Amino acid sequence: MFRKKLGLVILLVMLLALPGYPAWSAAGDAEVEQEVRVGLVQKASQVAFSATGDYQLVDEYTGRVVSGIEPGQRWEVRHSPEGLELYRDGRLMGSFEGPLKVVGRGVKVDVLSGTGLQVERESGLYAEGAGGRKALPDNLAGVHVLGAGGQVKKLAPARGTGLVTLYQGEQARRYRGDMEFRLDNAGITVVNQLPVEEYLYGVVPAEMPAYWPAEALKAQAVAARSYVLAQKGGYASQGFDVLATQSSQVYRGYDVENPATTRAVDETRGIVATYGGRPISAYFHSSSGGYTENSEDVWRSPVDYLRARPDPFDKNPQNTHYGWSKTCTADQLKEQLAAAGYRFSEIYDLVELERTSTGQRVKALAVSGLDPEGQPITIEIGRDPLKGKADEVRRALGLKSASFSMEKVMLPPAGDGQDGQQPRLERVTFVGNGWGHGLGMSQYGALGMASRGYTYQEILKYYYSGIQIVSNYGK
Repeated sequence: MFRKKLGLVILLVMLLALPGYPAWSAAGDAEVEQEVRVGLVQKASQVAFSATGDYQLVDEYTGRVVSGIEPGQRWEVRHSPEGLELYRDGRLMGSFEGPLKVVGRGVKVDVLSGTGLQVERESGLYAEGAGGRKALPDNLAGVHVLGAGGQVKKLAPARGTGLVTLYQGEQARRYRGDMEFRLDNAGITVVNQLPVEEYLYGVVPAEMPAYWPAEALKAQAVAARSYVLAQKGGYASQGFDVLATQSSQVYRGYDVENPATTRAVDETRGIVATYGGRPISAYFHSSSGGYTENSEDVWRSPVDYLRARPDPFDKNPQNTHYGWSKTCTADQLKEQLAAAGYRFSEIYDLVELERTSTGQRVKALAVSGLDPEGQPITIEIGRDPLKGKADEVRRALGLKSASFSMEKVMLPPAGDGQDGQQPRLERVTFVGNGWGHGLGMSQYGALGMASRGYTYQEILKYYYSGIQIVSNYGK
């Protein structure tokens, strides 16, 4: 045993001395790789899960380990008045205040000796250097590795291909990292906690086709990384940072990962777009329709790096979001507006009030008709300071973009028109370009730029005004 430990110390000392190999760092010596908490499910009455790899289930309220998790073993968490009810293979295991968390455990360290042999170790590790001997805890909690390039990374549990599978109805989806089940009055919230870079593995292919050019994928990776770092704590009261939907950015976990998008994340690791020294909220959309906009024309407030500019790169052979159309009868339009919170018993007319500074998008629109009580009413969509502007018009009408024109068909007034009745809307056709809110990076524009030889840095600087591209942000 003594010889084995002595040999391991020698290997670790040799490892520390070799250029490019990691050195040990105690917690607090440098910042660790950042993690993100993603809200996957909210207000669920029950949710089931299983895991592959070395996981255990922990009651975070007490800190007690509830159980190990055998591969393929099916568990279920149910919402009840008593708390979180935990079932295993259909049998009640107990009720908990929660949160309950599926946590990876066990750490494996691969040590490369001077002879080139790889030795796997899970415990009994320590390092020796000028500062003396440092014992390493068996679970390596708070221990980081420092590479020759100055990059710091926390040693993580050796899950290998360990994954947590979440089941909802007929859908099953696998995720890296840990899984937390939180209780609130409305039901169960499920949170996936994992390193930011691993999170991005499940974001980039969900947001951009993996077969697109590498520089477009890298631009998407950096935009998504910048966005999530800027949004950290955005849903702190609900126990997570970002949602897994378009309300934040789409995240679909392990099952959508692709070698091309994973490579784009890895090759831009730690690279962030910043403004004023902080990560930008790098909003992006599918297609600009030829122009991006100033933030205050689309939402509410001005943002220095979200400025309007022409976007000739967006219109390319792969972009099908030009010349779209949508026709609605007056009754269909009434139903669409009601779903958006604008209630009419009859629609009489639509009138464009204002366009954005580029002239490309409808910023405000007046809808006239009768309210639910049958009284005349005109609502100006896009003029409410709490609801946004051009993007609120797009949302209210259920359109792909606010870059549109209208072709209206009006009914003549009833009778002879002497009673003051006006022509009324029969149907309207919206004809437009683009898809999305029109702020920041156009994804089809990134495709167009990458296809013409632009780098991901040039793409990002084109769509986000005055930004800096920073390597190893936070390190």
